[in-house]
Amino acid sequence: MKTDQQEDAMATEKGANPTAKGPVPSAVKLTTLFGEREFAWDKAIYFPAGLKGFPDHNVFALASFPGESGNAFLLMQCLTEPELAFIVAPYNLESDTIRPEHLEQGFGIHGIKKEDGAVLLIVTLHKPDDGPVSMSVNLRAPIIIDTARQAAYQHHLPEVGGYSFHHVLS
Repeated sequence: MKTDQQEDAMATEKGANPTAKGPVPSAVKLTTLFGEREFAWDKAIYFPAGLKGFPDHNVFALASFPGESGNAFLLMQCLTEPELAFIVAPYNLESDTIRPEHLEQGFGIHGIKKEDGAVLLIVTLHKPDDGPVSMSVNLRAPIIIDTARQAAYQHHLPEVGGYSFHHVLS
């Protein structure tokens, strides 16, 4: 005999959502920290384990900043909590800032093929009371993305790499 949860899971796998009331929207419109934005659900990135400190927030979307073309930074917006967003920077896989073997190990742990792998770094803005704003990125816990499955994981790199949680950008 199947439980209700097992039946719900089977129905969901077949494309039905037994708890949904009406059609599932193709996009969600949110008032973000940067104004009103619309995000397509089919472009969302799913974090099975959430992010460190935010384990219950699993669905995010990437967007460029309003009016910014060619900017190196992106907005990573939570689609279920409009007030939760991060500034992220795409990591160049050809760079040697993170050892390739450490990224390959992370891809392997999460079942990501190298050709489907992408990496984002969370950016932190530092505003001292008496100085200019500076930025750092979290090299120790990058976000690795499986672009084929639209799944992502915040992966903690080994301590032996000497990676900083606050690698200052110059």
